[in-house]
Amino acid sequence: MSQTLAKWMTLFLVVTIMFTPILYYLDTLHRKAVDAVLQQGLKEASIVGYMSDEIVDKMVNTLVNDYNFDEDVIDIAGTILYTQRKDYIEITITVPRTPVFILNIFNQGSKKLVRKSMIMSEYVG
Repeated sequence: MSQTLAKWMTLFLVVTIMFTPILYYLDTLHRKAVDAVLQQGLKEASIVGYMSDEIVDKMVNTLVNDYNFDEDVIDIAGTILYTQRKDYIEITITVPRTPVFILNIFNQGSKKLVRKSMIMSEYVG
């Protein structure tokens, strides 16, 4: 009985040690992808003065086509009113996180990845 228990515990540790670095790397790549798309959307929105539907569609398409996110789970919110120069435009992107541990017995952290940022508007109108 003790040998069986030791083998199962060893298997549990081996699976955790094997897959955790890969899953953590994937989670890091998703974070960087969301950050890159957020920064690009902020730049475009600062010129236009608000978050237009075209900018949101472009951000979603980039996440879906370039980074393989599911379109149905991406939530992008931002300033939808024209914002004059020297006021701030805010954008928030929310996507689900990938698990970091293959076995769901450890604290996985937040289930969603939320990135929020602001930029000064350059719109003069």
